[in-house]
Amino acid sequence: MTNERTVEMNVNGRDYSLRCEPRRLLSEALREDCRLTGTHVGCEQGSCGACTVIVDGRAQRSCLMLAVQADGSNIETIEGVGADSETGHPVQIAMHQAHGLQCGVC
Repeated sequence: MTNERTVEMNVNGRDYSLRCEPRRLLSEALREDCRLTGTHVGCEQGSCGACTVIVDGRAQRSCLMLAVQADGSNIETIEGVGADSETGHPVQIAMHQAHGLQCGVC
């Protein structure tokens, strides 16, 4: 018998309906189920920021968030950041203004 739950979310403007275990991390669901591999898992403790995604307008570490917690949410991954913008996404603008040189992956 399985404990899988249905998780529905909008990721980068596309609707997804996933079946996953309650303990499945959002980072795993994004990478493996949605095939959006731009979300990286670095430290697996939430301190490096490589897994950061935007959930309902707020930055979240996807390695610390369960996929079931994102049910009904709008999520933006690096694949969606600035995809349709000529001026840049707010995250890109902030990185530029603060002279950010790396994303945390390393």
